[in-house]
Amino acid sequence: MRKVRTHKVIFVLSILLSLMLFVEGARILTNWDSLISNNEPSQDKSHIRLGQIDEGVIPAQKLEPVNVLVLGLDGEEVRSDVIILLNFSPVENKLNILSIARDTKVRVKNRTSKINALIHIGGEKLVAEKIRELTGLNVHYYITLNFEGFRKVVDTLDGVQMDVPIDMNYDDPDQNLHIHLKKGLQTLNGAKAEHLVRYRKGNRRGEGYEDGDIGRIKMQQEFIKALIDQKLKLKYISKTDDIYFILRKYMKSNIELNDINRYLKHLQSLKFEEIKSYTLPGETAYISELWYFICDPEETRKLINDHFFK
Repeated sequence: MRKVRTHKVIFVLSILLSLMLFVEGARILTNWDSLISNNEPSQDKSHIRLGQIDEGVIPAQKLEPVNVLVLGLDGEEVRSDVIILLNFSPVENKLNILSIARDTKVRVKNRTSKINALIHIGGEKLVAEKIRELTGLNVHYYITLNFEGFRKVVDTLDGVQMDVPIDMNYDDPDQNLHIHLKKGLQTLNGAKAEHLVRYRKGNRRGEGYEDGDIGRIKMQQEFIKALIDQKLKLKYISKTDDIYFILRKYMKSNIELNDINRYLKHLQSLKFEEIKSYTLPGETAYISELWYFICDPEETRKLINDHFFK
């Protein structure tokens, strides 16, 4: 029987930052060698840049679509168990969210691997290369965040209101994970928000989402939408600096504070209904005693061509 880790967390508060940068894209350099050279870490990981941004606000009609890779690290911080590609068109003012299963099967140096292991093998650069192979979309920005950063930023934003669809109860002493959420509309603090997006099943047979991990991905996407709808508002703009410096302690990114402040005003008109969620097409398969998610290239190509901005 397949054993599924429960420490899969969406670190979606990082999206609040990356959204603020979506409107810049026309002059982004796609040379990932300038991001990571020989897979050696930068001395200042929070300020790794892909390219220079012109001073001043660029009119939306002159901007091209931009893609942001959001990675959420597991408890050991050696796997990216949350992989999301954000695709934004400043001209259309629409956002697409593409969730990519952590078990997606990829090939690296003639060896089979799961995509969530690539962060340890080759950093964000390698993950981005495989995302491009799978989707045909270039990655312009990235954010990598851990558990603690997620919780602290949710608390800084006074929580997120969510309608929890079912009672969620799960205990895993090995991970010190204890999820106990009641069904219904409520404001979740950082710890409870983490539990919401981590939950997949209960300890008893039949508890949890009927569609398993797909149900969890759907809930994670709903959380992203609620976060954007509730927190990308004037009353929270004053907390941008606080959020940035909290995340800077827990994240690795090529986003800078000046970028956030410069482009924030462009995102204020983004409407909730213009945020669309998708999951990389494919199916699970048991190969060599391991479970993989096998991407469907034809369906993926159709999804990207029909719904994503290039």
